Amino acid sequence: MFTSVIIDDEKHARMTLSQIIRSFLGNKLKVAGMASSVAEGVKVINEHNPDIVFLDIEMPSQNGFALFQHFEEIPFEVVFCTAYEQYAIEAIKVAAFDYLLKPVNHDDILALMERFEKSRRPAEINKARITTLVNNFSAGDNTFNSIALPTKDGYHMEKIPDIVFCRAMESYCEVHLRKQISYLVSRTLKEMEEIMPGDLFFRIHKSYLLNLNYVQTFIKAENLIILQNGEQLEVAHRRSDEFLKRLTRRS
Repeated sequence: MFTSVIIDDEKHARMTLSQIIRSFLGNKLKVAGMASSVAEGVKVINEHNPDIVFLDIEMPSQNGFALFQHFEEIPFEVVFCTAYEQYAIEAIKVAAFDYLLKPVNHDDILALMERFEKSRRPAEINKARITTLVNNFSAGDNTFNSIALPTKDGYHMEKIPDIVFCRAMESYCEVHLRKQISYLVSRTLKEMEEIMPGDLFFRIHKSYLLNLNYVQTFIKAENLIILQNGEQLEVAHRRSDEFLKRLTRRS
C-alpha cells in the first residue's frame, strides 16, 4: 500500500481528490494526510513520509514551489494539481512531472497510478527535476531553458538550445545534442514536438524534429538539410515549402 499527502488551499479540492483516491485506488493508495498550505504540508510530509504528494501550485500565502525549499532531497513523487494556464502545464511536462487538471477525474488518477507503479525515481533525480521546473517557471517569458530527458538510467537535465534534433525510434526517440552525444528517451517524437518551443523547433519529417538554429544549408531541389556539424537530414516533400518559409522568417 502506497501513501499520499494532498496539499491544496481549497477544502473542496482536497476532499474531492481524497474521495476519488479512496473510491478507485483504495487497495493501492492511502491518503495519509492533508494540508491547506505549504507550512502545513511540510509538517504532514515529515509526519507521514508519503510516496506521493499531490500539490496545488497557486495558493494564497505561498506558491506551491516553496514547498521544496524545506527539503534537501525529494524522496516522494510530486503530482501537481492545477487549473492553471497552459504555460504552467507545459513547464511541468518539460520537467517530466505528472499533473492533474482540476476538476480531477478518476480516469486520470488511475492512469497516474499505473505510471507511478512502473517507474519510481531516486530522490536526487527528483531534486534535479524540481530545479529544472522552478527555473523554467520563474523565467516568466513563455520560454523554457532546460528539459528533463527520461532514459533507462533516470533523467538527464539538458539545455533546450543545446538539442540539435530528435529522431523517432518507434515509441522512443533519440535526442542529439550539440556536444556530440545522444540519449534514447522514453518519449515519442510527437510528445517531444508538443513540449519543445515551436519558435525554435520544426518537424521536418515524420522521423525528425529539428532545432532551426543548427541549419547550415537547405538544398531544396533534394529536400536535404546540412547541419552545422556536417550531418544531413531529409525533409519530407510535403513539409519542404513550410520549412523554407520558417527559415526565411528567421533570417
